[in-house]
Amino acid sequence: MKKNLFIYGLIGAMALTACSKSKEEKGLEPLSCDNPQLSSEIQKTLQTVIDNNANQFVQSDARHFVDADKVMSAAKELTVSLSAAELGKDANNKQVCNSNLSITVPENIWKDIQTYAPLVNGKTDYAAHIKEQLQSNGFTMQNNVFTKPFQYTPLGSSIKAGSAASATATLGSDYDKSAIQNVAITLGNALLAYGVKDTVNVGGHLYHRADALTLIHNPGAQVKPVDQISVEAQKASAILNGQSVVTTTVNNNRTNSVENNVNGNQISARQLQEARDNNANANNNINHLWVNLDDSVRNTLRPEERKWIENKVSQCKAQAANAKSSVQSEYTYLQCETKLTNERINYLKGYSLH
Repeated sequence: MKKNLFIYGLIGAMALTACSKSKEEKGLEPLSCDNPQLSSEIQKTLQTVIDNNANQFVQSDARHFVDADKVMSAAKELTVSLSAAELGKDANNKQVCNSNLSITVPENIWKDIQTYAPLVNGKTDYAAHIKEQLQSNGFTMQNNVFTKPFQYTPLGSSIKAGSAASATATLGSDYDKSAIQNVAITLGNALLAYGVKDTVNVGGHLYHRADALTLIHNPGAQVKPVDQISVEAQKASAILNGQSVVTTTVNNNRTNSVENNVNGNQISARQLQEARDNNANANNNINHLWVNLDDSVRNTLRPEERKWIENKVSQCKAQAANAKSSVQSEYTYLQCETKLTNERINYLKGYSLH
Protein backbone atom coordinates (compact mmCIF):
# COMPACT_ATOMS: atom_id res chain seq x y z
CA MET A 1 0.00 0.00 0.00
CA LYS A 2 2.83 2.42 0.89
CA LYS A 3 4.57 1.53 -2.35
CA ASN A 4 1.47 2.38 -4.33
CA LEU A 5 1.11 5.70 -2.52
CA PHE A 6 4.73 6.55 -3.31
CA ILE A 7 4.22 5.78 -7.00
CA TYR A 8 1.04 7.84 -7.13
CA GLY A 9 2.82 10.73 -5.41
CA LEU A 10 5.71 10.53 -7.86
CA ILE A 11 3.36 10.55 -10.83
CA GLY A 12 1.52 13.54 -9.37
CA ALA A 13 4.75 15.49 -8.89
CA MET A 14 5.80 14.79 -12.48
CA ALA A 15 2.41 15.95 -13.72
CA LEU A 16 2.69 19.18 -11.75
CA THR A 17 6.18 19.79 -13.13
CA ALA A 18 4.98 19.22 -16.71
CA CYS A 19 2.05 21.51 -16.10
CA SER A 20 4.38 24.19 -14.74
CA LYS A 21 6.66 23.93 -17.76
CA SER A 22 3.67 24.08 -20.08
CA LYS A 23 2.47 27.28 -18.42
CA GLU A 24 5.94 28.77 -18.59
CA GLU A 25 6.20 27.97 -22.28
CA LYS A 26 2.77 29.44 -22.82
CA GLY A 27 3.98 32.52 -20.96
CA LEU A 28 6.58 33.28 -23.63
CA GLU A 29 5.42 36.10 -25.84
CA PRO A 30 5.41 35.22 -29.56
CA LEU A 31 8.13 36.69 -31.77
CA SER A 32 7.06 39.86 -33.54
CA CYS A 33 8.52 41.82 -36.46
CA ASP A 34 6.13 44.69 -35.79
CA ASN A 35 8.57 47.45 -34.80
CA PRO A 36 7.18 50.82 -35.93
CA GLN A 37 9.83 52.76 -33.98
CA LEU A 38 12.68 51.25 -35.99
CA SER A 39 12.08 53.59 -38.94
CA SER A 40 12.23 56.55 -36.58
CA GLU A 41 15.55 55.36 -35.14
CA ILE A 42 17.03 54.98 -38.63
CA GLN A 43 15.74 58.47 -39.50
CA LYS A 44 17.51 59.93 -36.45
CA THR A 45 20.76 58.20 -37.41
CA LEU A 46 20.55 59.63 -40.93
CA GLN A 47 19.86 63.12 -39.58
CA THR A 48 22.76 63.04 -37.12
CA VAL A 49 25.31 61.80 -39.65
CA ILE A 50 24.16 64.21 -42.37
CA ASP A 51 24.22 67.16 -39.96
CA ASN A 52 27.78 66.35 -38.90
CA ASN A 53 28.84 65.79 -42.49
CA ALA A 54 27.42 69.15 -43.60
CA ASN A 55 29.10 71.06 -40.77
CA GLN A 56 32.46 69.42 -41.41
CA PHE A 57 32.26 70.17 -45.13
CA VAL A 58 31.33 73.82 -44.62
CA GLN A 59 34.18 74.33 -42.14
CA SER A 60 36.73 72.95 -44.60
CA ASP A 61 35.31 74.43 -47.82
CA ALA A 62 37.32 77.54 -48.69
CA ARG A 63 34.85 78.44 -51.45
CA HIS A 64 31.90 78.72 -49.04
CA PHE A 65 29.54 77.33 -51.67
CA VAL A 66 27.29 75.32 -49.35
CA ASP A 67 24.75 76.38 -46.72
CA ALA A 68 24.87 73.73 -43.96
CA ASP A 69 21.45 74.72 -42.59
CA LYS A 70 19.88 74.11 -45.99
CA VAL A 71 21.41 70.63 -46.11
CA MET A 72 20.15 69.84 -42.60
CA SER A 73 16.68 71.05 -43.49
CA ALA A 74 16.64 68.78 -46.55
CA ALA A 75 17.71 65.80 -44.43
CA LYS A 76 14.53 66.19 -42.38
CA GLU A 77 12.50 65.58 -45.52
CA LEU A 78 13.99 62.15 -46.23
CA THR A 79 11.41 59.38 -45.92
CA VAL A 80 12.35 56.08 -44.28
CA SER A 81 10.10 53.04 -44.68
CA LEU A 82 10.30 49.29 -44.02
CA SER A 83 8.24 46.82 -46.02
CA ALA A 84 6.14 44.24 -44.20
CA ALA A 85 8.68 41.98 -42.50
CA GLU A 86 8.57 38.19 -42.42
CA LEU A 87 10.01 36.03 -39.67
CA GLY A 88 12.87 33.81 -40.80
CA LYS A 89 16.36 32.65 -39.93
CA ASP A 90 19.77 34.04 -40.80
CA ALA A 91 22.93 32.19 -41.83
CA ASN A 92 23.60 31.30 -38.18
CA ASN A 93 20.11 29.81 -37.80
CA LYS A 94 19.01 32.70 -35.57
CA GLN A 95 15.51 34.04 -35.97
CA VAL A 96 15.38 37.40 -37.72
CA CYS A 97 12.92 39.70 -39.43
CA ASN A 98 13.45 39.97 -43.19
CA SER A 99 12.33 43.27 -44.64
CA ASN A 100 13.20 45.81 -47.31
CA LEU A 101 14.44 49.27 -46.29
CA SER A 102 13.72 52.27 -48.51
CA ILE A 103 15.07 55.80 -48.10
CA THR A 104 13.41 58.30 -50.41
CA VAL A 105 14.74 61.75 -51.31
CA PRO A 106 11.94 64.18 -52.28
CA GLU A 107 11.83 64.68 -56.05
CA ASN A 108 12.39 68.45 -55.93
CA ILE A 109 15.48 67.98 -53.75
CA TRP A 110 16.77 65.16 -55.95
CA LYS A 111 16.36 67.33 -59.04
CA ASP A 112 18.45 70.12 -57.48
CA ILE A 113 21.08 67.59 -56.40
CA GLN A 114 21.49 66.38 -59.96
CA THR A 115 21.51 69.91 -61.34
CA TYR A 116 24.05 71.50 -59.02
CA ALA A 117 26.30 68.52 -58.28
CA PRO A 118 29.04 69.86 -60.65
CA LEU A 119 29.44 72.91 -58.39
CA VAL A 120 30.46 70.58 -55.55
CA ASN A 121 31.97 67.59 -57.33
CA GLY A 122 33.14 68.99 -60.67
CA LYS A 123 32.53 67.30 -64.00
CA THR A 124 31.85 63.74 -62.87
CA ASP A 125 29.21 61.15 -63.69
CA TYR A 126 27.29 61.89 -60.53
CA ALA A 127 24.89 58.92 -60.67
CA ALA A 128 27.82 56.52 -61.21
CA HIS A 129 29.68 58.20 -58.35
CA ILE A 130 26.79 57.56 -55.93
CA LYS A 131 26.24 53.99 -57.10
CA GLU A 132 29.92 53.23 -56.53
CA GLN A 133 29.64 54.43 -52.92
CA LEU A 134 26.50 52.35 -52.39
CA GLN A 135 27.99 49.03 -53.52
CA SER A 136 29.82 48.35 -50.26
CA ASN A 137 26.68 49.11 -48.24
CA GLY A 138 24.35 46.71 -50.04
CA PHE A 139 22.09 49.56 -51.19
CA THR A 140 20.79 50.06 -54.71
CA MET A 141 19.57 53.32 -56.23
CA GLN A 142 16.53 53.71 -58.45
CA ASN A 143 16.06 57.39 -59.30
CA ASN A 144 15.57 59.09 -55.92
CA VAL A 145 14.96 55.91 -53.88
CA PHE A 146 17.70 53.99 -52.04
CA THR A 147 16.82 50.41 -51.08
CA LYS A 148 18.42 47.49 -49.24
CA PRO A 149 17.32 44.04 -48.02
CA PHE A 150 17.15 44.58 -44.28
CA GLN A 151 17.27 42.22 -41.31
CA TYR A 152 16.66 42.99 -37.68
CA THR A 153 16.02 41.09 -34.46
CA PRO A 154 12.37 40.32 -33.70
CA LEU A 155 10.81 41.64 -30.54
CA GLY A 156 9.60 39.44 -27.69
CA SER A 157 12.07 36.58 -28.19
CA SER A 158 12.54 36.04 -24.45
CA ILE A 159 9.88 38.12 -22.72
CA LYS A 160 7.85 36.11 -20.20
CA ALA A 161 4.37 37.27 -19.36
CA GLY A 162 4.00 38.43 -15.78
CA SER A 163 7.70 38.30 -15.09
CA ALA A 164 10.41 40.95 -14.72
CA ALA A 165 12.58 39.36 -17.45
CA SER A 166 13.59 41.76 -20.20
CA ALA A 167 13.68 41.05 -23.93
CA THR A 168 16.92 39.94 -25.53
CA ALA A 169 15.74 41.74 -28.66
CA THR A 170 15.05 45.37 -27.83
CA LEU A 171 14.61 48.31 -30.18
CA GLY A 172 17.70 48.77 -32.30
CA SER A 173 19.59 45.98 -30.55
CA ASP A 174 20.55 44.05 -33.65
CA TYR A 175 20.60 45.37 -37.22
CA ASP A 176 23.27 46.56 -39.61
CA LYS A 177 23.96 49.98 -38.12
CA SER A 178 27.18 50.45 -40.08
CA ALA A 179 25.30 50.19 -43.38
CA ILE A 180 22.89 52.90 -42.20
CA GLN A 181 25.74 55.18 -41.15
CA ASN A 182 27.58 54.63 -44.43
CA VAL A 183 24.55 55.33 -46.59
CA ALA A 184 23.94 58.44 -44.46
CA ILE A 185 27.40 59.67 -45.46
CA THR A 186 26.58 59.01 -49.13
CA LEU A 187 23.27 60.84 -48.81
CA GLY A 188 24.96 63.64 -46.89
CA ASN A 189 27.51 64.11 -49.68
CA ALA A 190 24.69 64.15 -52.23
CA LEU A 191 22.70 66.73 -50.27
CA LEU A 192 25.67 69.11 -50.35
CA ALA A 193 24.69 69.86 -53.96
CA TYR A 194 21.19 70.77 -52.80
CA GLY A 195 22.77 73.05 -50.22
CA VAL A 196 24.62 75.16 -52.79
CA LYS A 197 23.81 78.80 -52.04
CA ASP A 198 21.73 80.92 -54.40
CA THR A 199 24.84 82.99 -55.13
CA VAL A 200 28.44 81.76 -55.12
CA ASN A 201 31.82 83.41 -55.50
CA VAL A 202 33.66 82.47 -58.69
CA GLY A 203 36.87 84.27 -59.60
CA GLY A 204 36.21 87.11 -57.17
CA HIS A 205 32.64 87.80 -58.35
CA LEU A 206 29.26 86.63 -57.13
CA TYR A 207 27.12 84.65 -59.59
CA HIS A 208 23.69 83.08 -59.44
CA ARG A 209 24.30 79.38 -58.97
CA ALA A 210 22.74 78.65 -62.37
CA ASP A 211 25.22 81.04 -63.99
CA ALA A 212 28.07 79.54 -61.96
CA LEU A 213 27.01 76.18 -63.30
CA THR A 214 27.24 77.59 -66.82
CA LEU A 215 30.80 78.69 -66.09
CA ILE A 216 31.68 75.19 -64.90
CA HIS A 217 30.62 73.71 -68.23
CA ASN A 218 31.78 76.65 -70.33
CA PRO A 219 34.46 78.85 -68.69
CA GLY A 220 34.27 81.32 -71.57
CA ALA A 221 30.52 81.94 -71.25
CA GLN A 222 29.36 85.55 -70.99
CA VAL A 223 27.33 85.77 -67.78
CA LYS A 224 26.80 88.83 -65.62
CA PRO A 225 27.99 88.71 -61.99
CA VAL A 226 25.38 89.36 -59.34
CA ASP A 227 27.55 91.98 -57.64
CA GLN A 228 27.10 94.20 -60.70
CA ILE A 229 23.50 94.91 -59.83
CA SER A 230 21.38 97.66 -61.29
CA VAL A 231 20.83 101.05 -59.65
CA GLU A 232 17.13 100.26 -59.24
CA ALA A 233 17.95 97.03 -57.43
CA GLN A 234 20.31 98.89 -55.10
CA LYS A 235 17.60 101.42 -54.31
CA ALA A 236 15.06 98.69 -53.63
CA SER A 237 17.44 96.93 -51.29
CA ALA A 238 18.22 100.19 -49.50
CA ILE A 239 14.51 100.80 -48.89
CA LEU A 240 13.99 97.30 -47.52
CA ASN A 241 16.99 97.70 -45.23
CA GLY A 242 15.51 100.83 -43.69
CA GLN A 243 17.78 103.31 -45.47
CA SER A 244 16.40 106.57 -46.81
CA VAL A 245 16.62 107.33 -50.53
CA VAL A 246 15.58 110.29 -52.64
CA THR A 247 12.47 110.16 -54.86
CA THR A 248 10.33 108.21 -52.40
CA THR A 249 7.21 109.23 -54.29
CA VAL A 250 8.64 107.93 -57.53
CA ASN A 251 9.50 104.63 -55.88
CA ASN A 252 5.97 104.37 -54.47
CA ASN A 253 4.50 104.99 -57.91
CA ARG A 254 6.83 102.42 -59.39
CA THR A 255 5.81 99.92 -56.73
CA ASN A 256 2.16 100.45 -57.59
CA SER A 257 2.99 99.96 -61.25
CA VAL A 258 4.79 96.73 -60.55
CA GLU A 259 1.89 95.46 -58.43
CA ASN A 260 -0.50 96.23 -61.27
CA ASN A 261 1.75 94.34 -63.66
CA VAL A 262 1.86 91.38 -61.27
CA ASN A 263 -1.91 91.33 -61.02
CA GLY A 264 -2.18 91.68 -64.77
CA ASN A 265 0.42 88.95 -65.36
CA GLN A 266 2.65 91.40 -67.29
CA ILE A 267 6.03 91.26 -65.61
CA SER A 268 8.84 92.53 -67.80
CA ALA A 269 12.23 90.89 -68.11
CA ARG A 270 13.76 93.99 -66.48
CA GLN A 271 11.46 93.75 -63.48
CA LEU A 272 12.17 90.06 -63.05
CA GLN A 273 15.92 90.63 -63.23
CA GLU A 274 15.67 93.43 -60.67
CA ALA A 275 13.76 91.09 -58.37
CA ARG A 276 16.52 88.50 -58.79
CA ASP A 277 19.24 91.09 -58.14
CA ASN A 278 17.43 92.45 -55.10
CA ASN A 279 16.94 88.94 -53.71
CA ALA A 280 20.60 88.07 -54.24
CA ASN A 281 21.64 91.28 -52.51
CA ALA A 282 19.45 90.48 -49.49
CA ASN A 283 20.80 86.92 -49.27
CA ASN A 284 24.37 88.19 -49.47
CA ASN A 285 23.67 90.63 -46.66
CA ILE A 286 22.14 88.06 -44.33
CA ASN A 287 24.89 85.51 -45.06
CA HIS A 288 27.57 88.10 -44.31
CA LEU A 289 25.80 89.13 -41.10
CA TRP A 290 25.32 85.51 -39.99
CA VAL A 291 28.96 84.54 -40.57
CA ASN A 292 30.16 87.53 -38.56
CA LEU A 293 28.01 86.87 -35.52
CA ASP A 294 29.80 85.74 -32.37
CA ASP A 295 30.14 81.94 -32.34
CA SER A 296 28.18 81.53 -29.10
CA VAL A 297 25.36 83.74 -30.43
CA ARG A 298 25.25 81.88 -33.72
CA ASN A 299 25.08 78.50 -31.97
CA THR A 300 22.26 79.74 -29.76
CA LEU A 301 20.30 81.11 -32.72
CA ARG A 302 20.89 78.15 -35.05
CA PRO A 303 17.71 76.16 -34.18
CA GLU A 304 15.65 79.35 -34.46
CA GLU A 305 17.32 80.19 -37.78
CA ARG A 306 16.52 76.77 -39.23
CA LYS A 307 12.86 77.18 -38.24
CA TRP A 308 12.81 80.65 -39.78
CA ILE A 309 14.17 79.28 -43.08
CA GLU A 310 11.50 76.57 -43.14
CA ASN A 311 8.72 79.09 -42.44
CA LYS A 312 10.08 81.54 -45.02
CA VAL A 313 10.19 78.94 -47.78
CA SER A 314 6.75 77.60 -46.87
CA GLN A 315 5.16 81.06 -46.75
CA CYS A 316 6.69 82.24 -50.02
CA LYS A 317 5.84 79.01 -51.83
CA ALA A 318 2.25 79.42 -50.73
CA GLN A 319 2.14 82.95 -52.14
CA ALA A 320 3.80 81.90 -55.41
CA ALA A 321 1.37 79.00 -55.83
CA ASN A 322 -1.40 81.47 -56.68
CA ALA A 323 0.51 82.85 -59.66
CA LYS A 324 -0.93 82.54 -63.15
CA SER A 325 2.41 81.90 -64.88
CA SER A 326 5.91 80.66 -64.13
CA VAL A 327 7.28 84.19 -64.46
CA GLN A 328 4.73 85.59 -62.05
CA SER A 329 5.40 82.69 -59.68
CA GLU A 330 9.15 83.34 -59.63
CA TYR A 331 8.63 87.08 -59.24
CA THR A 332 6.16 86.63 -56.36
CA TYR A 333 8.45 84.17 -54.59
CA LEU A 334 11.48 86.46 -54.94
CA GLN A 335 9.58 89.49 -53.63
CA CYS A 336 8.29 87.51 -50.67
CA GLU A 337 11.66 85.99 -49.79
CA THR A 338 13.49 89.31 -50.15
CA LYS A 339 11.03 91.05 -47.84
CA LEU A 340 11.25 88.35 -45.16
CA THR A 341 15.04 88.12 -45.48
CA ASN A 342 15.49 91.84 -44.94
CA GLU A 343 13.17 91.73 -41.96
CA ARG A 344 15.34 88.95 -40.58
CA ILE A 345 18.46 91.03 -41.23
CA ASN A 346 17.08 93.84 -39.06
CA TYR A 347 16.33 91.28 -36.35
CA LEU A 348 19.81 89.72 -36.46
CA LYS A 349 21.47 93.13 -36.34
CA GLY A 350 20.40 93.29 -32.72
CA TYR A 351 22.81 90.42 -32.00
CA SER A 352 25.69 91.76 -34.09
CA LEU A 353 28.77 93.35 -32.55
CA HIS A 354 29.92 94.79 -35.88
